[in-house]
Amino acid sequence: MGEPSDSLALLLCHESESSLNEDDERIERSEEQEPHFATTIGDDEDYVAELVLKENRRFETEPTKTRSSVDRLIAIDWILTTRTRFGFQQQTAYIAISYLDLFLQRRFIGLQRDETWAIRLLSVACLSLAAKMEERIVPGLSQYPQDQDFVFKPDVIRKTELLVLSTLDWKMNLITPFHYLNYFVAKISHDHSVSKELVLLRSSDSLLALTKEVSFTDYRQFVVAAVTTMLASSTSSDIRLTREEIANKFRSISWWTSNENENVYLCYQRMLEIEERKHMTPPPEIAVPREPPASGSGAKRRLSFDDPDQTSPPAKNTRRL
Repeated sequence: MGEPSDSLALLLCHESESSLNEDDERIERSEEQEPHFATTIGDDEDYVAELVLKENRRFETEPTKTRSSVDRLIAIDWILTTRTRFGFQQQTAYIAISYLDLFLQRRFIGLQRDETWAIRLLSVACLSLAAKMEERIVPGLSQYPQDQDFVFKPDVIRKTELLVLSTLDWKMNLITPFHYLNYFVAKISHDHSVSKELVLLRSSDSLLALTKEVSFTDYRQFVVAAVTTMLASSTSSDIRLTREEIANKFRSISWWTSNENENVYLCYQRMLEIEERKHMTPPPEIAVPREPPASGSGAKRRLSFDDPDQTSPPAKNTRRL
């Protein structure tokens, strides 16, 4: 893998006003042409098999290359915190993080020392796009929480949204583990001592926690969903399943193959390792910038594409709003 090709700041500056207008037109066309996957799947075997086939094809044509970094963890923490603040669905945050990973994977952005603001701007844009795809009520761009040292004008966020959209080729309907949860609960969760609602809640919480583990981007979404549901259905965290026991749980699924059994077993072992590691080592603290005071007394810098020095906003040369 080579050196980073560009910085986010330079990429934003290179987006012309004419491309902004062209992209607005593409938004309308993409919404008409791109199929939207059902948020949850029931017991429709054929539909699930078709969804898995589509996922396998995408996985083979574009393998994931997500890289771990402190910037990525900071972005994820901000997305998860903001999801709670707005009351977004958990899937919305998951999709936002997926947009973030896909963007960084395809652009291979390098963040300079004075461009830490760029990952925050990208986080806002990804969460805003995910909310527009998944939520019934979407907050205005000016409502997203800002950093103490600067705030992003709506046109700055909007332009970053368009950069994300073009980078992802306008393919915003991603398949996620959340699409499969209800299906796998119906198929493998037969222990009535754990309610369906509790299994879904545990699974959803686990999926968001797993976003910080880049190794899970190597697994297909239905594999992650199957393992998450399987663990959430368990009555004890001390239970360890063998390959044969795991295979038996999925035996009733018509499209399931031996390859799926192996992938699920490897993913299952990886999740157990992570759980053991959490009990042995306290999680690292990630510094997330605090929200500005309610009184607005903090000095902030407002970023705008009319600013001549927008590519490198100074930390101290700020102005009050």
